[in-house]
Amino acid sequence: MKKTIRFLSLVLCVVMLFTACGAKTALSKEQAVKLADQDVQCLVNRNFEAVAGRFSEKIAKQVDAAALRQAWDSVAATVGDFISATGINYESKDGIAVVTTTAEFENLGIIITLSYDNNGKIAGIWFNFAPQDSIYQPVDTELFTEQSVLIGEYEIKGVVTTPDNITDYPVVVLVQGSGQSDFDETIGANKPFKELAHGLAEKGIASIRINKRLYQKPVLSHDKLTIWDEYMDDIYAAIDYAKTNVSENVYVIGHSQGAMSAPKIALDNDLKGVVMMAGTIRGLEDVVLDQNAAALEAMDQYSDKEKKQIMKATQDGVDAVKALTEESTEPVLGIPAEYWLSLRELDGENILKNKLDVPVLVLQGTADFQVYMDKDYEYMKSVLGDKENITFKAYDGLNHLFMPQSLPGVADVAEYAAENHIPQYVISDIADFINR
Repeated sequence: MKKTIRFLSLVLCVVMLFTACGAKTALSKEQAVKLADQDVQCLVNRNFEAVAGRFSEKIAKQVDAAALRQAWDSVAATVGDFISATGINYESKDGIAVVTTTAEFENLGIIITLSYDNNGKIAGIWFNFAPQDSIYQPVDTELFTEQSVLIGEYEIKGVVTTPDNITDYPVVVLVQGSGQSDFDETIGANKPFKELAHGLAEKGIASIRINKRLYQKPVLSHDKLTIWDEYMDDIYAAIDYAKTNVSENVYVIGHSQGAMSAPKIALDNDLKGVVMMAGTIRGLEDVVLDQNAAALEAMDQYSDKEKKQIMKATQDGVDAVKALTEESTEPVLGIPAEYWLSLRELDGENILKNKLDVPVLVLQGTADFQVYMDKDYEYMKSVLGDKENITFKAYDGLNHLFMPQSLPGVADVAEYAAENHIPQYVISDIADFINR
């Protein structure tokens, strides 16, 4: 059977277009919601030309109708038939009106966030899978207790999970992959961070997990956004909270881009150890290029000519990312130059090789089609395998979420539509690493 591959919005660059500051007066709620309703209907009806035709001049230079279609297909390909649009939310800042809509489909929901300048032009657009639960109820069992917390300057929502009937336990801070997600890292029907938090608590390890800032407050997006604005400052605030209120023995567990960030986080905050789940020490732009190539190869809705055009544009974008300097200001691949430059601060290979001495556990699933066994995991082993503080472990048949591959022979985000679970042995390996 030929593999079909579609990539998720977690790392799809053209999905995440950041809003730009404009005039002081934003569109009214009535005006912005009316525009968003029209644009959402165009998206679900696949009228991408109409939506692209309403892009602001700045956005139109970065993304055309074909790229928008590719972005939408990468998220909406497996969600089924459209049902309705609900949960509309309006915010405004610096002349930009931001409307967030949950589009309900047969299998999943998609959060569609649209921002408009004061002329009614689309200044930003991004998509994410919608969490199934809008309100989290902290869990209280015989083995652990949870409480809701607010973290940092922007009061980011989070959950602290602590073991019961035990004292002097360590605590882990969980860091999501790229894209805007809730504190459970909800993807489709799955909540990997909730499972990790509960599973580790049952083994005597506390945790804290928080929303991504722009998931909770998309209006805070701006056209010079960096990883510090997006999540790093909030993660550092969560670490401060953990050290003050939970335990001085703090570890970080990062998933995907969160794993890329974990060595830098540990170094800056004097943490006790690092767990990298589906991480890489390559540049994010290189991963995006590989994912685009794999996805396009399997997509039969594009002609060969269209595929070549998209890949050329992506390769040109990757080359432009690598050529960025501190003086660069123009967005690349729909993402601010400042964001790409801030990613260089993660410096994973150098930190792991030369600066970080604490224990590091690197985990990878062999069925992961978003971060690669050969180009990422095996490359890390070749570069870092002689470091005594770094342990590598791969799991046969587990996907990007460290859950069993549910579609044998197929690599597709349809994997995430059905409820699945992290095997107990993965949680046990992480707990054993920390408890050692």
